[in-house]
Formats: sequence, C-alpha cells, structure tokens
Amino acid sequence: MNSLRNRLSLALSLVLLVAAGLLAFGLQDFPRRLVEDFVGSRLQHDADLLYARVLDAPDPDVAAQGAAGTVYQLPLSGHYFVIRMGSQVIRSRSLWDEDLPQVPPATAAGFAMRVAGPSDQSLLVFAKRFPGAGAGVSIVVAEDVSGLDAAIVRFRERLLIGVVLALAALLALQRRLLVRGLAPLDDAVAACRRIERGETATDATSRRASPAPAEVQPMLDAIDRLAKHHAQRLGRIRHAVGNLSHALKTPLAVLGQQADDLAAQGQAGVADSIRAQVEAMRATVERELRRARLAGGGTPGEPFEARAQLAALADALRTLHRERSVDIELDVPELRIALDREDLLELFGNLLDNAFKWARRRVRVSVTPLEPGAGALAFTVEDDGPGVPEDALEQLGTAGMRTDEQRPGHGLGLAIAGDIVAQYAGTIRYARSPALGGLRVEVTLPLPPA
Repeated sequence: MNSLRNRLSLALSLVLLVAAGLLAFGLQDFPRRLVEDFVGSRLQHDADLLYARVLDAPDPDVAAQGAAGTVYQLPLSGHYFVIRMGSQVIRSRSLWDEDLPQVPPATAAGFAMRVAGPSDQSLLVFAKRFPGAGAGVSIVVAEDVSGLDAAIVRFRERLLIGVVLALAALLALQRRLLVRGLAPLDDAVAACRRIERGETATDATSRRASPAPAEVQPMLDAIDRLAKHHAQRLGRIRHAVGNLSHALKTPLAVLGQQADDLAAQGQAGVADSIRAQVEAMRATVERELRRARLAGGGTPGEPFEARAQLAALADALRTLHRERSVDIELDVPELRIALDREDLLELFGNLLDNAFKWARRRVRVSVTPLEPGAGALAFTVEDDGPGVPEDALEQLGTAGMRTDEQRPGHGLGLAIAGDIVAQYAGTIRYARSPALGGLRVEVTLPLPPA
C-alpha cells in the first residue's frame, strides 16, 4: 500500500476501531455491575430493616410481614425474603408456594449472588447473618432483575448501533479531512503532468484548488520555482545556441575565403585541409541553426497545435524550396498534442525538409487521430522521390550518412529526428511508400498520462 492517504486512513481507522472496542468491552460489564450494586444496596437496606423489626418483636413473623411492605406480599412479585432464627423460618408471602433456591450459608459480612428463581425469574440475592440468640439471625433477601437485564440488553444494542454509526461518521469525516488536507499534493502532481504535457510554467502551477497546509506549502513552492527555472533555462539555452551559431558563420566564411586564396597561391594541400575542417564546422553550425530556427520563438513548454502549426511549417518550407514545385498534402486533424511544441516542430521540420529535397511533386503528412485514452501519437511523412535502396534503409538517421552527394545538406536532418524520437522513447521506421513510391517515415511517440 503505497498511497499516503490510504495508509493514514488505515492507521486512523485502526485507532478508532481499537477505541470503539475498548468502549464496547467496558460497557459490556459496567451497566450490569452498576445495576447489581444499586439493587444490592437496596436489598442490604431491606435486610437491615427486617433484622431491626424481628430482633425483639413478640411475634417476629407478623413484624417481618408488616415491615417489608406490600411488594413482599404480592404473589411472585419478584421481591422475596427468608429469615431463619434458630428453628423458626419466616418466608415472605410473595413466595406463595415456592421457595428460594439454596444459597451458601450467610456470613456476617454478607454477600450477593445471582440465582434462578420461581417462574424463570433471575434473582439477585443478598444473604447476611446478624447477631442473635444461638446461631444468630440469617436473612436472605432477593429481587427479580430480569427486567433490568432486558433493559441493559436494549441499552447495549442501541449503544452498539450508535457506536457503529458514530464510527462510520468519524471514518467518513476523517477521510474527507485527509482528502482535503492532501489535495495540494494532487495539485502538485497535476502541475508536474501539465509541464510534462507541454503547458507553460505559469499555467501549470497556477491552478491551485485550495490553500496548502504549512507542511506541504514548501514543497509546492519548490515545484513552482523549479517549473519557472526550467522554462527560463530552456529559453536561455535555445537563445544562446542560436546566437552562437550565427556568430560563427562569419568567421567560417572568412576561413573559407582564405582557403580559396591559399589554393590560388599554389598551396592546394593546405587549402583542402582548411576546407575540410571548415566544412565540418559548417555542418555543426547548420545543424544547431536548424534546431534553433525550427524551435521558433514560442514559449518553451507550449503544447503543439497540430493542424495550425504544421500548416505554418509547410508554408515556411515552400518558401525555402520555392525553386521546386512541390505540393504538400496535410492529412492532420485538429489536435492539441501534449508534447513540447519546439521538439515537435523540429521533428516535423527535419522530416519535411528531407522529403522536400527528394520529392518530385508530392509530399504527404498523415497524423493518426487520437482516440480517448490513446497512449501514443503516430504519424507518417512520405514523398514521391526515388526512395532509398533496401540495403540503405537501416543506415538512415546516422549522422553524416547521405545517399546522394549531389543533394544539398550534410545528412543531419534525419539524425536530429532520430535523436528527438529517442529522447521521447518513441520509434522511427523507414520504408518505401506504397502510395507515392518514395521514402516513408513512420514515427510513434508515447504521450504522457492525462
């Protein structure tokens, strides 16, 4: 069980259950003891009263019947007494033809116990031996507590129902408090996922459902700072790469001119060496310039609007390749793709740029519509160019690998595309297009969870 909310709920539930168990255990015996103590004190009072009346009475039987009250005179009323004075035994009239069960001999300290009485009554008996002639006076007084036992049972049942309902209410309240108390953590997770899907740092961290507790707020503040720092750092890096690449173009052009001058002076070997180094540096600069250019000026982390941004990218490529009459077909639905905008622009830009260079008349881009709960983005880019030999397909995407030295570029576009796909743990596959006859590039990119 890795959920903090579930672990806290379970721990608090166990505490409440233990407390309820202790309460139930205490109430199991406490009401009965309370009732027995109360009834026992009253029986002891009756025993003392009977002893006082019969001790020196001329007729102990009459004195006892008169002192006990009418409750001891009604047949089987549930209130009984038996007095033994030597050989004389005085029984309450309420016993009628019944007799009390045998109990242990009375003691001077007195004792109370439960016995079964007449008519299935449950009797609480108090027995005590008082001083007197001979063996003294033994008095046993009993009272039916069946009604009190039934009342205790009803009390326990109602109390049990009340405890269960109260426990359920406390558990529900505790769960609600935990959910509300830990809601800021859900906000933090949602903010991280929005950043992962490509939303801006401000949008990702501004949707707080509720104020965070003091224990959680520092973590949320750290996530906010991290998101903003991530966006700022990414923007600075891309800006710096673009500036550096542009700054190197002029020195490279000067070095190329100097190589031409050396060649004119008869130093062809030195000139060729310089040109080789300049060409390698120019390839690197072109690669970084293309990355910066295709990244564009959008906010880092902005999601990718498929139809609008691919249409704009297609217009830009038509302008770059205006000397060639290539028509681009976009089979792209209205999608807001939860991946980084700049990365997808760079990926599509390199694949389309490669397709434009090789196409005779047509380039096609197809993006598969996203079904609810789709876990990946799939699209294809294909052209009607000459295609690539089967034995060279597996080598496509390798930096510097070119199938035709007469075409412009350095073979880096597909390598960059492969790097981006690998960064997202996706797949890229090269094949011959069955519809157009040229190269077909199939790409699948996993999408972050919603």
